[in-house]
Amino acid sequence: MNTQLVARALARNAFTCIALLIGVNAFAAGYTAQNGKLYDGGGNEIQLRGISHYGFNSTILQPEFLWAAGWKDQIAQMKSLGFNAIRVPFVPDTLYSTTPVDQLSYVDASRNAELIGKTPLQALDLWMAEADRQGMYVLLDFHSVSKQRQYQTWFVSNPGDFSLIYNNQAYTPDNWRRDLVFVAKRYANLPHFFAIDVDNEPNGVVRWSAGDPNMTDTANYWKPATESAAAAILAANPNLLIFVQGITGNFDGVENTHIAMNWGENFQPQAYQPLSIPYDKLVLSPHTYGPDVYKKSSFDAPDFPANLAADWEQLFGQFEPVHTVVPGEWGGRYGQGPSGQKDVVWQNAFVDYLIQKGIRNSFYWCYTPNSADSGGILDDSLAVQEGKMDLLRRLWGGAPAATAPSTAPTPATPAVSAPNSTTPPPPPTAASGSELTAANATPAQGGGGAADPWLLLALATAVMARRRTARGSASA
Repeated sequence: MNTQLVARALARNAFTCIALLIGVNAFAAGYTAQNGKLYDGGGNEIQLRGISHYGFNSTILQPEFLWAAGWKDQIAQMKSLGFNAIRVPFVPDTLYSTTPVDQLSYVDASRNAELIGKTPLQALDLWMAEADRQGMYVLLDFHSVSKQRQYQTWFVSNPGDFSLIYNNQAYTPDNWRRDLVFVAKRYANLPHFFAIDVDNEPNGVVRWSAGDPNMTDTANYWKPATESAAAAILAANPNLLIFVQGITGNFDGVENTHIAMNWGENFQPQAYQPLSIPYDKLVLSPHTYGPDVYKKSSFDAPDFPANLAADWEQLFGQFEPVHTVVPGEWGGRYGQGPSGQKDVVWQNAFVDYLIQKGIRNSFYWCYTPNSADSGGILDDSLAVQEGKMDLLRRLWGGAPAATAPSTAPTPATPAVSAPNSTTPPPPPTAASGSELTAANATPAQGGGGAADPWLLLALATAVMARRRTARGSASA
């Protein structure tokens, strides 16, 4: 045990020194992450006051609640509440389905006339352009390989699961990278499109990398997969940030596997097997939830909630500010769910922890009320839940209102068609168009090969018209 502790400490110290050197000396195009902060293409610090708005990832393949609200009005409402960033989950079906969205789910045509007859991709095109026009930063999240449920991995090789895929075939790692590159290029001309979350909540058979003697299939290793995805995305659009989620355990004898953890929450192996992704493009994005969503053993401990901070620190907080840590999902019903006030205590404690750490960027789950275990910022009558908003405003700390980036990101190369183009990337076979129709969605609960990262960083540096301007001293 002592040998393991010493090895871990040495590895962590080496990792920290390398990361600091890279953070000081590396310059990259577009949006960047450095020393726990995020910056736009002009070198101005930005604070993400984020919310997730799902639906493009579910059977309806469009934003939720268009049967009772207008899609432009939804974006405007989120902005009016103080949000300046939206995390948008999508799936391969979003890109390949040819069924109009109003045939997948009832859409109020009087409020959403522009979407009638549009494919999911055309609807996403319109949505992205409108969010950008309204000044909302957008994080596109590859949420699952399937619109039907959250899948363990970013690929599907088991024939028994081919029915989950849009064309009833295997979905390969090359398909995954292809689709990530497609959206990276397609929306490259939108200044507020700032990042891609490469896969949502890898779990089950997934391991960070080697170490578990019971899981030696390298296809399930998260570290090389995300490195290859990041290389492909940044080669296509060097302006973007790469959001990477954690795993549920590497079981390698080094990490602490006795900590209860959510899907996407565990980054412990980053301390001794760090990701080979340019550090000023990498954002660690843990997901964490309270007792309304997933009941951890730590929630019943006699020292709850005082015991929570140590777990958060071990799982992901230790990497701030060497890395920028942005929680990508957190939330709950905040007193209106099965755990009652216990979820209120949990969410309050999490905000206290983030403030203590100086982490003011996050994405709350979610906007609409029909996420079964967490609810939304809106209640069932579509009224704003002010208790949740008060909590988020405390986290945000009275930051100034969102403004457009002062300097547009460096244009990505190669040039791509305008977002209103409706030609999807060529799938392995044509989509069948036989997607399941649903009037409502069940949300996911949480809610080409690798390139040399140093070469990639050098290429990104080379395309810059100038070095990043001196950082301002904008307060969190």
